[in-house]
Amino acid sequence: MRIALIFCATCLVTLCVGSTTTNSAEPGDVRVTAASTTAQRQAAERGLAALQALVATAPNVGLGFAKPEDVRRAKLETPLRVYLVRLDALQAMNDRTPLSSLLLDARRTLYPVTVDGRVVSGLFAQENNGTWTVQQFGEAALARTSDAHRRSVNDILVWIPAAKLYFVGSGTGNALTLTPLVNDPRFGFAVDQNMPARAVLERVAHAMADYNGLPQ
Repeated sequence: MRIALIFCATCLVTLCVGSTTTNSAEPGDVRVTAASTTAQRQAAERGLAALQALVATAPNVGLGFAKPEDVRRAKLETPLRVYLVRLDALQAMNDRTPLSSLLLDARRTLYPVTVDGRVVSGLFAQENNGTWTVQQFGEAALARTSDAHRRSVNDILVWIPAAKLYFVGSGTGNALTLTPLVNDPRFGFAVDQNMPARAVLERVAHAMADYNGLPQ
């Protein structure tokens, strides 16, 4: 097992704990299905063990645990598979663009981490070339809000990197709906505002029609 740790100001920890699989969805597949493959789960469990060791030895890292001893009771919960929407796809979107061409399987999964049933942190698993690795700890706020707004174990997490937006997605195909996880006046989104996925993406596409992709 290989573990590399990188600390940053936002209290994320990047690492590599690997496990191999051949089970992954194709890009553009927006079927909402349970995301936890055996290899992915094994990688996540190794990542949880690394997280527990990290918090035990460096309690001030700030990964969501109130007390260092809490990490001994940490558990992985049902993950959310991540689908991403690219800026260029949004800017090319029209009335005939199928949702399946906009939502790409990021081969990335967010595992909420709980202590005594309460979400306190998160753990990201990533699949590359058939191997699942846990690459990030932290994102406690994202883990908590996404878990609070999910309706089903089959829900997904939709990520628009260019707009710095995450949504919980529920349903399948053209019936997919998205729920914003933060209030965002740039696009008129409010927490708990459940909307059809196409309407959400059209709103973001309109607002970002002239955006050049450079950091804002």
